[in-house]
Amino acid sequence: MTDVLLHGFGQRFDLSVPLYLYLFAAGGVVFLSFVLVVLFAGDTTASTAIAYPRREARWLLPLARSPWPRVAGGLIGVAGLAVVVVAGFFGSPNGFANPAEYVVWIFFWAVTVILSGLLGNLWQLVNPWTAIYDAVARFVTVRPRLRLPAELGVWPAALAYFAFACLELTSGISNRPPVVAEAAVAYTAITLAGMFVCGRDAWLERCEAFSVLFGIIARFGPVEVERDHAGRLTAIYLRPWGVGLLQPAPGGWDRVVFIILMLSTLAFDGILSTPAWQDFNLALEPLWLPMGAFGFVFVRTLGLVLLTVTFWLVFVAFMEAVVFLGRRTVDMKATVTAFALTLVPIALVYNFAHNYSYVMVTSQYFIPLLNDPLGKGWHLLPAVAGYRPSFALAQASTVWYAQIVLIVVGHVIAVYLSHLRAGERFRTAQRALLSQYPMLLLMVLYTMTSLWILAQPITQEKT
Repeated sequence: MTDVLLHGFGQRFDLSVPLYLYLFAAGGVVFLSFVLVVLFAGDTTASTAIAYPRREARWLLPLARSPWPRVAGGLIGVAGLAVVVVAGFFGSPNGFANPAEYVVWIFFWAVTVILSGLLGNLWQLVNPWTAIYDAVARFVTVRPRLRLPAELGVWPAALAYFAFACLELTSGISNRPPVVAEAAVAYTAITLAGMFVCGRDAWLERCEAFSVLFGIIARFGPVEVERDHAGRLTAIYLRPWGVGLLQPAPGGWDRVVFIILMLSTLAFDGILSTPAWQDFNLALEPLWLPMGAFGFVFVRTLGLVLLTVTFWLVFVAFMEAVVFLGRRTVDMKATVTAFALTLVPIALVYNFAHNYSYVMVTSQYFIPLLNDPLGKGWHLLPAVAGYRPSFALAQASTVWYAQIVLIVVGHVIAVYLSHLRAGERFRTAQRALLSQYPMLLLMVLYTMTSLWILAQPITQEKT
């Protein structure tokens, strides 16, 4: 979308105290949460450390077994895909006035992710490609012809996720509706072909970026389901937010990289608005200016790759320290994957904090577009044509304080989960405590860095 649409806050907020005090205070809260966790949960070790309460929700079972939620969700997903394609190709070339941009970058990329973290895996219901596949499979017998090799892991999904991030952040053309529509058509063709050739579930679980993404996010959510060996739903439970990330998960560097991408792509989106990025751009001018238009894409993609590699190296280095101080021989790959999942709350709250103003204000610009979605001079809903968005919840000061709360809460949850995971992995309270000093430092650094990035476009030092 255009910079005005996605990154404009209007008047900047004049901080009441220097920014560094906010950063140190937030880091201090995260440190204090670590102390409280040690005091109240420091003795939980082995399997008891990752045990959590849950309550069976029998009243949800009939609804979940009914086909109607999937039918309704599938219709919503297919309708959303149709809007992206039709409006992208035939609507206004101005992203601000085209519904396709709102559906992709706000309602899907921001709202659906946030709601899935709060409520559960909504993507399972609204995934348009599963809806299309299931509809075709009702009338045509589908037999997969290829089996995906186990060593492939979720690398294809990670690559697709990175490509999507490049479209949004580095291409410079994500605000062009026809390009978004072309990407949607291409991804639809690839996904459906993969599902028919390699099998529906195999493709979704290994190669479809958004199914893998929302599967990870769903672990944070409050809904837990149980199925029998045939895949039939047998029970639904409600649990505290976040604890599902402690459940057993397949280990592998592919999944670690995917989670790191969740963090680095969001951070890079924020970094693009900082003076540091402008300095980086200027420093590389002799390299990218001779490339012409491609130079813009090159320098941004290079920045995203470097940031992702940095995030990965830093995390692995801290994990080496965690395992060393834990003083117990563990499966390194499984342990790194388990601790990587404790970073998911950070990605979720950063997503919410970064997209706060888009969800609260920018999304409202979609309402008057319902009157004339393709910009053809129609008058389908005259009652909404003159709608004016409310900025009541998106003043710069409101955004800033909301971001502080979200970031701190997310990191506190991550600290708590990480300590419980350490108790499970390292078996004794002393080893678990020692192992968590590097993770505490990492969480404090993440907290301060996240807030610094978020502060750049909306705050300024008091003068």
